[in-house]
Amino acid sequence: MSAYIPLQALLAQGRDPDAVVGHDGQRYWCWRDWQAHVAYWYAVYTQSPAQRWLLVEPRLLPFSAQFMALLHAGKQVLIPPNALPGTVQSLAGQFDALSPLDPSAEAWAADVHAPIPAWQPLGAEQLSVTLYTSGSTGSPKAIVKTLAQLSTEVGIFHALWGDGPTDTLSGGLLGKSVVGTAPHQHLYGLSFRVLWPLAAGVPTDGVTCTDPQMLLQRLAVWGPSVLISSPAQLSRWPDLMPIAALQPLLTHVLSAGGALPASVAATLAQGWGQAPLEVYGSSETGAIAWRRQALQDVNDAHHPQAWNPLPGMQVQVDAEGALLLHSPLVEGPHPYRMDDAVELLPDQRFVLKGRLDRTIKLEEKRLSLPDMEAKLAQYPGVRAAAVVLLPATAGTRPVLGAVLQWESPTLATLVLRQALRAYLDQYFDRVLLPRRWRFVDQLPYNERGKIPPAALLALFDHES
Repeated sequence: MSAYIPLQALLAQGRDPDAVVGHDGQRYWCWRDWQAHVAYWYAVYTQSPAQRWLLVEPRLLPFSAQFMALLHAGKQVLIPPNALPGTVQSLAGQFDALSPLDPSAEAWAADVHAPIPAWQPLGAEQLSVTLYTSGSTGSPKAIVKTLAQLSTEVGIFHALWGDGPTDTLSGGLLGKSVVGTAPHQHLYGLSFRVLWPLAAGVPTDGVTCTDPQMLLQRLAVWGPSVLISSPAQLSRWPDLMPIAALQPLLTHVLSAGGALPASVAATLAQGWGQAPLEVYGSSETGAIAWRRQALQDVNDAHHPQAWNPLPGMQVQVDAEGALLLHSPLVEGPHPYRMDDAVELLPDQRFVLKGRLDRTIKLEEKRLSLPDMEAKLAQYPGVRAAAVVLLPATAGTRPVLGAVLQWESPTLATLVLRQALRAYLDQYFDRVLLPRRWRFVDQLPYNERGKIPPAALLALFDHES
């Protein structure tokens, strides 16, 4: 592994010209190639008066070159969640120019020859990166990060996991290369597939895998690698291929975007020999904590899913049970209040208890939707569950709808629905039980591994 270089000093210090940066699906990129692309785009940006650039490049390695070139040109970097025309249109007025200048152009020269500037270290506090995530109204929500915050987060990862045997991972995390299923346009993928590998000098794969067979093809290029994935993707893969086939090729598996169900963690641990390393956080806060469900302290049987705060993180709980976070990745003198309810343990570890903003009132009774989802997920045959409040329409009142990822959707009979209601009747007031049901092969996760409420509501557009 090459020496670790903070992002703000990466180009100023440089690397061996032949050091491999990544593979784009067709060829390897060495440092010489990658730096030439950065220099090419740096010249483009410095000659333009545009200050706010929407980085819509869907290919990871060109994206990383344009990202660094924008920062060195002193521009503001704006990263949409995807490059779809509708997404770009929804951000109209928030940017001055697109990068690349013609997003529809697929041409990307195999060899770029551009004069290499005398790179200087960046002023990390003065440079900003804006990421967009889905807001509560469905419109993109802007989250501004300084380069200093992004660099600090990557430094935390590397100090804890990067350089060999640690208390949390045997043999270090990054290994020889990084492959991924998580998109690089979101903070998790950006940090783990782009920024950390660049800073650590570890090659990263530019192809985003969509299924296990594709992953096997990419691992044939790289050999043993670490996988950057999400619960939505990992929960599907045991049905698509024998997980043991990936065991010799994956040194570690990372998961973020939501908590990995215990049943999925156990299945993957059995197939791979180790459970995935999970990272908890949010776009607003960055990473907060980690856990590996199969490696919990044997003396802590009452809290098998506790999370360990990352170095520098301090957690508290307010009067409503919400997590209060003191983090070097969040600006401001006051703690950041999360929408997650937690149980704080004496050693600063904590157990997630569900989203506070997903507690509803129905028939004058309060219900935590995550609580009901957790109970449904424990029912035999249910692989995952989501519950949504269906709004009142003319002549009706609000009711709950339950969507179950079921092992055999064709068996979703009236008898089964009655059995599920009888099961939930043991735990919840009868007026809170779901009145409408949907049984699906896969819950409607988006590219971030989240389940948008609108996607759940859409499943109930027709009666049944």
